[in-house]
Amino acid sequence: MSQVNKYLLKMIVMKKQTLIAIMIMMLVPLVLSAQEIKGRFAIQNIQTGKNLRPYEAGSADGNRIVLYNHVEWKCMTWDFILVKDATYQLKNRFTGKTFQPSAKPADGVNLIQKPLAKDSLQYWIFEKQADNSYFIRLKGTGLYISLSGKDTNSDIVLKPKKDKLMQSWKLVAQDPSM
Repeated sequence: MSQVNKYLLKMIVMKKQTLIAIMIMMLVPLVLSAQEIKGRFAIQNIQTGKNLRPYEAGSADGNRIVLYNHVEWKCMTWDFILVKDATYQLKNRFTGKTFQPSAKPADGVNLIQKPLAKDSLQYWIFEKQADNSYFIRLKGTGLYISLSGKDTNSDIVLKPKKDKLMQSWKLVAQDPSM
């Protein structure tokens, strides 16, 4: 084989290896973002360190979803029910209910507790970030779970994505007995 042919063969092999490496790098984020969330978790805001929970741990339909200091209680623990891909319905371990917007989804609408139903208003897309936090978006909208304030018992509302700290959440694994 001539030197030219050897050189051309070497270049073809290198281009194939480069192409394969590029394809793998493009697929890695898709695989990571598609990892299923399994288990029971508190959903904790990155900025405040406070969690989502039903107001006063009440089980009534229409009860507000609020921000509360982290405690390993059932009322602050959510079971993740996979709907499809990164979309989940969340079931509170204490009330057995989920949450959804209190009205037609719009900027500033608060979240309330409701019984689980096959309803897209109860489907949440968990968008994983590089720091392992999540933006949590209501399926079919551009609205994200957001803080209305930083104080305990502040309402949880829907807002367009704009404030990373007020809209970033981490999952804290927990399985409390009370």
